[in-house]
Amino acid sequence: MAAAPLLGTQERGVFFTHLWEAAESAGHSGEGGVLLHRQALYLTSYDQNPQASTRTAEALHDRRGVLAARGWTPRWAEARSTATALARLGDPQPLLDFIERSTVDDDAAEAANLNYWAYWLGALAEPQANDGFMRDRDLSGWEPVALMRSLVNGLHQAPGYVELYVHSLWALLTAHRWLPLALPDLAARLAKRTEQLLGDSRISSRSQRELSAVHYVLGENRT
Repeated sequence: MAAAPLLGTQERGVFFTHLWEAAESAGHSGEGGVLLHRQALYLTSYDQNPQASTRTAEALHDRRGVLAARGWTPRWAEARSTATALARLGDPQPLLDFIERSTVDDDAAEAANLNYWAYWLGALAEPQANDGFMRDRDLSGWEPVALMRSLVNGLHQAPGYVELYVHSLWALLTAHRWLPLALPDLAARLAKRTEQLLGDSRISSRSQRELSAVHYVLGENRT
C-alpha cells in the first residue's frame, strides 16, 4: 500500500502546472498574495521535471536578497522557504548560509525555527492564518515530544537537509533537556545516528559542535 497519494505522469504535470500558475498569480497580488506565493513557489521545488526545476530555481534566485538579512526579520519565513527550496534543487549553500546568519545566536529566530517546524510537522495542531505564531519565544503552542519524534525521523530521511535538522534538534534539546527521558528508544536511535554524523567530514564545524552537544545531552539523560 502506498504511503502517500500517487499521481501518473500526466496528472503530476497538470498539478505542478496549476501550482506554478498559482505562485505566479499570487506574486502579482500585492501583500494579500505574499503567503500563497511563498508557499506555492516552495512546493514547486518538488517538481522533478528538469525544465520546471530550472524555472523554479530562477524564480527562487530572484528572491535571494531576502537571504542577506541577519536574525529575525518580517521576511524570515520567506528566506527559510527560499533556502530550503534551493537546497532541494541541488544548491545547498543558501541553506547553510541561512542557518548561520538567520538562526544562530538570535533568540527570536531560534524560536521561529522551532515554531515553524512544529507547524510544518504537525506538532502544532491549530491552523495559523499568518506568520505571527513564529514569534512565540515561550515555545508554548506545540508538543515537544511530537516535534522531536518528527525531527529524528526526518534526520534519517533527508540527507540534503542534515545541517538544518541537526541545528533544530540541538535547539530543541537545549530548550527541553528532558526529552531523551520521555523517548528512550528514539533517543538511542538518535545517539547512534549522531555518532555516525560526527565521523562525517562533510558536516560543517558548527554542526559538529552541535552534534557533540546533542550527544552529551543524550548521554546525560539516558535511562
